[in-house]
Amino acid sequence: MEDKKYIVALEIGSSHIAGVVASVTAPGNATIVCYHEVPILDCVRYGSIVNVDEVCSKTNDLLYRIKNDSRVAPRQIDSVYLAFGGRSLHTEKIEIDRDLNEDVPISREFIDLLKKEASAGLDSKNIVAVLPREYELDGSTVANPIGSIGQHLHAVMNVVLCRPQMRRNLQMVFDRMKIRINDFIITPIAAAQSMLTSEERRLGSVYVDHGAETTTVAVYKNNSLLYLNVLPMGSRNITRDLCSLNLLEEQADKIKRSYGDAMSVGVDLPNADISGASALDVSNYVSARAGEIMENVFNQLQFAQMTPGDLAAGFVTTGRGMHLKRMADLLNNISDMKVRTGLYPGVDEGKELSKIPQLLSVVEWISNQPQAANCMSIPAMPKYPDANEPAQPTHKPQETHDEQPKKPKKPSFISRFIKQMSDGVEKTFEDAEDEQ
Repeated sequence: MEDKKYIVALEIGSSHIAGVVASVTAPGNATIVCYHEVPILDCVRYGSIVNVDEVCSKTNDLLYRIKNDSRVAPRQIDSVYLAFGGRSLHTEKIEIDRDLNEDVPISREFIDLLKKEASAGLDSKNIVAVLPREYELDGSTVANPIGSIGQHLHAVMNVVLCRPQMRRNLQMVFDRMKIRINDFIITPIAAAQSMLTSEERRLGSVYVDHGAETTTVAVYKNNSLLYLNVLPMGSRNITRDLCSLNLLEEQADKIKRSYGDAMSVGVDLPNADISGASALDVSNYVSARAGEIMENVFNQLQFAQMTPGDLAAGFVTTGRGMHLKRMADLLNNISDMKVRTGLYPGVDEGKELSKIPQLLSVVEWISNQPQAANCMSIPAMPKYPDANEPAQPTHKPQETHDEQPKKPKKPSFISRFIKQMSDGVEKTFEDAEDEQ
């Protein structure tokens, strides 16, 4: 039996499905074993599955690559963890007040009851998690009230919600493949724990994950999540804008990556290979849509009831959409706040794993759980007979029985009737002969 666990974490995004395998020898001690991804198109929209068959096929392809990786084989995949995000993911703020018995310290069970009360008025199918935001005990803010004594507790909870179809469709995919889902891990929460420093979470910061079709915004302050929302816009919006210039999506995406500039309003692109499209139009389309996305990101601070002055650590950005040239500079110009690129600790920018800091954060989150499940196992080897042992008969010999004398078969009713008729006729003729 192996002395370590193997974690398999998957992320099903709008442009690709990625999978990471990590070995865990102790809680918090994870080593990445391998990473694979497969591209997808139009079967996941805004982080939600719209074509179960296609996602099932692509996920099977990904798991096949993982199982046949020399660093993993001959292990088989029994279960997975899923990174969870998408368009409908958001938080609702719930406030609860309770008078306390001064003679009894606040217990963990009491806090758990408050969490249940916070979610009581909401549809349980939509609830992903209930996270404490802040506590006030007798008017003073406390980080953790467990064990404290007071007269009155004011608790603020963030209930994380999403449409139930998101989890149901994911479950459907893995039910078809007969692979168990151990848990859904909320990606922006796990990523913020890894990519934001403790100081940034305390001072106040905004985590931004700019993906293909969605952009996730999470606001942190005093080491707590204050606000979470997923915007239905991403870097593919820019690609589709360029498609209106009579370009195929593949051509538009290549032009965006090669020549796109988030701040190039009205700038010509001399000597650019843009498949016959107007260089000025390309420049304007890219910058206009990029500006709209970053304006919406900045506006989330108002919904979080925060000002730039409340968030001294500024923005921490990640996601492949942020690779667009000068996208971070654009956000800095719009917000007049600090902007830095979020990287997973220990992974240098430019390396393959730097593309998936969110998924690496999910792996770290899982590995820190003492009861994390082992997702892989080595199949049992088939047993072969020992060459020195005599061969055993493959078929059970037929049992022999002493033959019993067969009993005479009893004549049927018809046979007896015919015989009686024959006997009667013969007797009649015999009587006639005697009379003669």
